[in-house]
Amino acid sequence: MAVVEANGVIGDPLAIIIKLPSMNIPVPSHESVEVTSSARKPAIASSSSVYVTPTPSSSSSVYVTPTPSTSAYVTPPPEPTTSSSSYVAPPPASSSSVYSDEPQATQAPQGDIPDGQGNTFTVPPGAVKFPWNYNNADNVVPLTPGSQNGGWAMSPNQMCKPNSWCPYACAPGYYSAQWDPSAVLYNGAGSMNGGLYADANGVLSKPNKDAAFCVRGMGNARIRNTLGESVSACQTVYPGNEAMIIPSVAGAGGTVDLNIVPSTYWLGTSSQFYVNLRGSSAEQCVWGDSDKPVGNWAPYIFGGGQAKDGNTYISVQFNPLYTSAGFSVSDAYNVEIVCDGGACNFPEGGKCKCEGGKCSVDNGCTVTLGAGASASFVLY
Repeated sequence: MAVVEANGVIGDPLAIIIKLPSMNIPVPSHESVEVTSSARKPAIASSSSVYVTPTPSSSSSVYVTPTPSTSAYVTPPPEPTTSSSSYVAPPPASSSSVYSDEPQATQAPQGDIPDGQGNTFTVPPGAVKFPWNYNNADNVVPLTPGSQNGGWAMSPNQMCKPNSWCPYACAPGYYSAQWDPSAVLYNGAGSMNGGLYADANGVLSKPNKDAAFCVRGMGNARIRNTLGESVSACQTVYPGNEAMIIPSVAGAGGTVDLNIVPSTYWLGTSSQFYVNLRGSSAEQCVWGDSDKPVGNWAPYIFGGGQAKDGNTYISVQFNPLYTSAGFSVSDAYNVEIVCDGGACNFPEGGKCKCEGGKCSVDNGCTVTLGAGASASFVLY
């Protein structure tokens, strides 16, 4: 998860600050990395039981979105059953696991936590029940409700337990406005404390009582899919376990809003998306591995967030894990960030795009959106 800031250096002990002309974005790391003079080295984090964000794949001074490593992840989902490097799209999801890209009306901030709304999601012994059903007025989206997570924005083999924080997912274009208000570290204690808190009796509470459960994001970036098949963008859960499991699906020839968070989001952090191959659906928003190009092994990484200067910064990078695993670049589509209106500031050369496994700027490019501007990640 990157942090968007217009000036100054963020005091994140596990992050390297990579400076752009008008903002700083740290890339998570758990070891020393050589960087240019515009960046600084962090102290090496000591080992602990707390989730540690992984090492970046590049030392360039150009923005690089973070790339998790499966060795750092604590609770990955079950291993895929295929070892083929050719992605095969799964059958369409059943109607019980599909959500609409069109968000529902936002519920009032003072809305109470529901009691389950009649859902029949999985509730393992000792787990806390997910409080929403499908198509609720809070714009909350249940994830893999038939698995142990039972709808929570957690890995399928994780449960929401008493005395813990339990994150939830929001519809495309919306972000969760609930997190631990005492969590002030990007990594370490509190960095997984998103969502609702379950006390010792499993009773859920809403930490930010004056905020809605899901709030509309900046609304200034979307995916425009010109391909003949659907494509899923998988947002990481943060604060949370950083698994890329929150789906935004752009249908064939369609669009979908991305959740670009405002500068008031938790500690000024931004949104990160792993974007799967054509023919993908919400079911491919999982923690992957080198045998299958889904999730963190997807071909593209998109990022975005508003900085304190009021500008929004969005980026695209070809995922180095995709190519290093030997997946075919020719199987991936191309991506270009196109200005839809307003003041959009592009890198030198006036383009920000990735074609054939290479981007117009080495290691990815960033576009600045001024107030009122909007842009699309065009897939072609």
